[in-house]
Amino acid sequence: MFYIIVSMVISGVIAYLGDKLGTLVGKKRLSLFGMRPKVTALFIAISTGILITLTTFGIGMMLSEDVRLALFSIDKLKKDIDTLQAESAALGEIKTKLESEKNILSADVQRLTTQVKIKETESVAFRKDEPLAITVIKAGQEPKEVMKAITNLIITLSDHVRRRNVVVKPEIEFFTDNKDQLNMMADHIASSSRELVVGAIAAENIIAGEELGNVRFIILPNDLIFHKDQQIASMEIDGTLDRAEIARIMQNFMDEINHEVVNVGMIANPLTGSFGSMSYGSMLSFYDMVNKIKELNRKIILIAVVPEDIYAIGPLNVVFRFEETGENLFSTDPNAIASQSSVSSEIASFTSESLAPSPIIASDTIVEEQK
Repeated sequence: MFYIIVSMVISGVIAYLGDKLGTLVGKKRLSLFGMRPKVTALFIAISTGILITLTTFGIGMMLSEDVRLALFSIDKLKKDIDTLQAESAALGEIKTKLESEKNILSADVQRLTTQVKIKETESVAFRKDEPLAITVIKAGQEPKEVMKAITNLIITLSDHVRRRNVVVKPEIEFFTDNKDQLNMMADHIASSSRELVVGAIAAENIIAGEELGNVRFIILPNDLIFHKDQQIASMEIDGTLDRAEIARIMQNFMDEINHEVVNVGMIANPLTGSFGSMSYGSMLSFYDMVNKIKELNRKIILIAVVPEDIYAIGPLNVVFRFEETGENLFSTDPNAIASQSSVSSEIASFTSESLAPSPIIASDTIVEEQK
């Protein structure tokens, strides 16, 4: 801005002086370089215009780097711009190519990751927190007797994991390496006044063909959870529904029983949080119950009862009674079935022995006791 103002002022002064000089030359009919007075006046006017232009450029170059570049480096700037545009286009092509390669590599990584996961899943012998071995140790035993029970537990554990192709070091080596911790655990169990459940848990996925790491132990009281003939759950079910809906409601009822018994203190399989799936015989009983409910074709009360004392370690055995306004219509208890002449086919009791905690494995030898 400053140099524009200066240029305007100087140009104005030059134009004024040129005008005065031209007027003076015209009046006095002066001659320069032998030219006629009229040509001399014209020469002075042209020279004044040229001088104004040169002055403007000169001031601009002195005060502005951009003006100097525009006057003397415009061709070079054009070439540089053309070069940059060409390089930009080339970089754009390279970027497109790299993005394409990135997408291909991402797809390859995803495919390989999936293959690795599938391979790991296929070769996993035991999953994290899955039971490897479990036993019950009665109260009031001497530490030596408790150590024998722990020894049998570890031998059972070793045999169990070896059958899944997991490498296990010799038991004597395990006892030598963990002697102090095992003795401490035996003393702790022997000092308890309660019957205890002792188990081994997998601390991480165990891969077939790999070596089993250290073992983490859990110690929990084997409390009495349910008394014989205790009612543990009940629900109303409508026999007028179709069989598929009755089966769905029954399955939900079984799942609720599983969750409930875990909540009251039964030792669940840490892998599933329940007591596993029904056995083949139980499934037959399950569908017989669905058919019986459909046969009754009315609303009834379904009651789950334990036929014997149930402790924390299980197994969980359940029989079902069908009642209507307090009247016992039917029971899956084999003893009750024998006295029910109206029942044409024998229905086995719902016995989920496979729902008891299955054996497990782990790493890091830790003793845990439930308060």
